Amino acid sequence: MGKAGSPSVVFKVVVAFLLPMVVFIAVLAAFEAILANTIDSKEVQTALSFLLALSMTFAVVLVIKAINKKLSKNK
Repeated sequence: MGKAGSPSVVFKVVVAFLLPMVVFIAVLAAFEAILANTIDSKEVQTALSFLLALSMTFAVVLVIKAINKKLSKNK
């Protein structure tokens, strides 16, 4: 099992799964802190933070896909 002939997929797994989750959590926390002083309603603050974090995570995933597509063309 330790002598696989193909390259390791650990980096791809980290980029595909862990990076978007880390980005989502970090951006959600950041928007919660930013909007805490701006919006009085806790429900609106939570919903807006969630939607903004989701959109930022989606943008990061699109950037990762574009970078991977460009890197795969160069090989």
